[in-house]
Amino acid sequence: MSSKRPDPYDRASPQGADDDESDRDLDADLRGDTRPLDLIDVFGRARGVVAEMVRSTPTGDTLVVVTNEHGFPVGQRAIRRPDSLPYALVFGRHNRCTLAIPHDSRVSLRHILLTAWPGQGALRLRGYDLGGRAGIVLADGKRVPGFSALGHVALAFGHTALFVIPGGPAGLSLLEGSTDQAFQRLTGIDRNGGGIRLAISAMAEPSVAQLGGYRPIDVEARPQPRGILRLRSLKSKSQRGAEASRELEIDSEQLQRGLLIGRYSDRCSLAGSGRNLSRVHALVTEEGPNSLLVYDLASTNGVRPGHETEGPSHAVVRLRHNDPVMLGHFELSWTPAERIRVH
Repeated sequence: MSSKRPDPYDRASPQGADDDESDRDLDADLRGDTRPLDLIDVFGRARGVVAEMVRSTPTGDTLVVVTNEHGFPVGQRAIRRPDSLPYALVFGRHNRCTLAIPHDSRVSLRHILLTAWPGQGALRLRGYDLGGRAGIVLADGKRVPGFSALGHVALAFGHTALFVIPGGPAGLSLLEGSTDQAFQRLTGIDRNGGGIRLAISAMAEPSVAQLGGYRPIDVEARPQPRGILRLRSLKSKSQRGAEASRELEIDSEQLQRGLLIGRYSDRCSLAGSGRNLSRVHALVTEEGPNSLLVYDLASTNGVRPGHETEGPSHAVVRLRHNDPVMLGHFELSWTPAERIRVH
């Protein structure tokens, strides 16, 4: 008999599917060490090694590194500024994640999506909590559903730390001086939680924390209708359309936070059923009045433009009216609302 424990979140999961590895973060959190990560302590332990990584990262590129609770790097990636679509990285325990973190039981299979955006000046970063129990905790100890930042970030999720730092001299200048000085330069706050760039936590869902002044859209604006998303299985054996197709009216607040699609009805706003759809398959966000963005969250069967039925998955695909996106064999389409104003 298998010793693998079933995932209580996924009541409808078929046995044996590639995506159904046990999600140990649930009960393990209750029995294990649930103390929050001391981010400044981890940063102090990691700073020397991270500085050498920054030194070897070309100017203009950005270093993304994750460390364990002892400050030991367990994954890294150097990214370049994207030209068109945002660059996307998925962090989690799943082995298909961009940076897999298999040894932290508090990290979910798919925990964080980090995106880097085209443009001039400091690199614009936007992060999304994918619904993991441990969430995203900023340097000031606040848990947030998402964040935006300019150039650099330090945060914790589970017993793992994430540091995003520019490569070359720009990044090295952030790390100069004492640990306290470098940490305040990197995060904007001091050891006691004060500082002029103190992270602004969301007063209510689904606003995002703002770090370093980057505010992609007006979080104070009233939500605007953004139309209807439809998820339709192209291989459903059901004769009833209601079972083969799901619809969801969406608004600007949902897209600001990021709208999850997958089999998890507890975590996904638009949930479908079928082995071809991963438990947390994709995330949909705003791009402009005439387009949304669909990110692949390390899914088993991928995300592709509607005209591609086979081939490698795309990290991010534009979704437009009459231009659907494929999630495995599920078709995701969008009917925009009229008179949309995007901030």
